[in-house]
Amino acid sequence: MGSSVPAEEPNLAKEYFCAGVGKFLDGEYEEAKIEFREALKFDATLPLAYCYLGIISLELGEVEEGVSWCEQGLEIDPENGYLHYCLGAALERKGQFEEAIDQYQIYLKEHPRDAECLFSLGCVHDQTEAFEEAISYYRQALTFDPNHYKASYNLALVLAEQGMDEGAIESLHKTVDIHPTYWKGWVKLGLFYSNKKQWREAADAYIQAIELRPELSDSYYNLGLCYLTGNQADKAVKAFEGARIRDPEDVESIFYEAISYVDLKQEEKAIEILYQALTIDLEHEKSHYLLGRLYCMQGEMEKGRKELAYLEARGSDFVSTLKPCFETKPKRKKASASKPDY
Repeated sequence: MGSSVPAEEPNLAKEYFCAGVGKFLDGEYEEAKIEFREALKFDATLPLAYCYLGIISLELGEVEEGVSWCEQGLEIDPENGYLHYCLGAALERKGQFEEAIDQYQIYLKEHPRDAECLFSLGCVHDQTEAFEEAISYYRQALTFDPNHYKASYNLALVLAEQGMDEGAIESLHKTVDIHPTYWKGWVKLGLFYSNKKQWREAADAYIQAIELRPELSDSYYNLGLCYLTGNQADKAVKAFEGARIRDPEDVESIFYEAISYVDLKQEEKAIEILYQALTIDLEHEKSHYLLGRLYCMQGEMEKGRKELAYLEARGSDFVSTLKPCFETKPKRKKASASKPDY
């Protein structure tokens, strides 16, 4: 009878461990922690229980506890690669990048084709600005897992930082091909195309981002800039309106909506919009500048000079740009204010 308890305990440990795995896979982390801890009460030599507890701690933001679980597991099984990987992730969270790399490399020796570990090594080298190594690891990750969209996305960002714009755009296209609903990929694609002044392609990317995350104002704002620069002021107005619906205090969107109305020869509407901008931010110098310019073009010189006086009192850089408007007779045919260099 006395020998029956030791024989049963390992089975109980296995039952608790399996229950913990099930709850972990269901995202029930707190419940999974309880199961794994119970498993260790019956068998303290289960290395994967320590590993799961380490992973759960990281998921819950309990980094120090995650480190502790991994280190306890490695005392039981010093050669366990999964525990080394988990410890590497915990150390990376703590900003101990060199130590994290060491732990990842130990795991990688056993699993040289593990795309996720290669991706992790890319990330940690990225954070230490070892960009050549980061690029190499991201590319290796994609070699073993061509559908690793995060590796493709991160690779694009690093390539862009290194001035490799074409490679970055190619990598972003691959990212959204793999994961068409990854909105961050579309946003970056729009940004990179904007940097290359390919406004149509940039606009198409921002439209995709808006379809995926319609609540975010930035994509509407960036889309508006693409339309405005691409001489599509009517579409720009709608995009900037979309931005300020989502962020009513976005003065920049309001200002560029006014610019769009100027392009459409609707100066009165532009003035109305500019007053809305100044209601939110009275010190918005670009709005004062454009108001002064519009008043000057309309022949309302007194109102225009008030805007100039305000900018002069602030020592604004816009004074030198606005002042010449009052030194020549305004000509209505040249009343466009499109695409100024703000």
